[in-house]
Amino acid sequence: MIKRKKEVVSRGLTKELSTELFLKQDKVVLDALKTLIERLKEEHKLSSEEIINLLTQKPISHDLIPISIFDNKELSALETIVKYLKENLNYNYVKISKLLSRDQRTIWATYKNSIKKRKGKLIVKESKYIIPISIFSDRNFAVLELICEYLHDNYNLRYSEIAILLNRDQRTIWTSYQRIKNKRKNV
Repeated sequence: MIKRKKEVVSRGLTKELSTELFLKQDKVVLDALKTLIERLKEEHKLSSEEIINLLTQKPISHDLIPISIFDNKELSALETIVKYLKENLNYNYVKISKLLSRDQRTIWATYKNSIKKRKGKLIVKESKYIIPISIFSDRNFAVLELICEYLHDNYNLRYSEIAILLNRDQRTIWTSYQRIKNKRKNV
């Protein structure tokens, strides 16, 4: 009888120690995650909500567009995006049209125009600026307006910096940003 009580006590003590050890490990993991999230917020200018969305989405690289693809003067912003999604990510017209909330025929025509203007795949360079595809689903605004707003508001970039990244004139960037802000006020 005495032996049995000692076993029960030792088992309970072991459970308490293992639970305590487990909780300490959880705290270390949580602290590491908090540190990582803070670094992502600072370095990439992402909000907590954006980080959560990125973590819960499908493969991250396929839901984000690198800003380096806009390093051309031949194509419009929409043509560049459609060409990138079609050639670099191998998306079909149906998937692209759903992502961009546009008619499949519009996507087809846009892609055909981009092929005429520029042959071959777009060159994707490493860039610290990325744009989620989801912002383009709002059809109330032009593609360039959405890009300018996202870069200005989320990365705190100046118009001149955005102009360099998008290979556009600084005045075009300013105009696009002002238009989207005015449209948002009126909506």
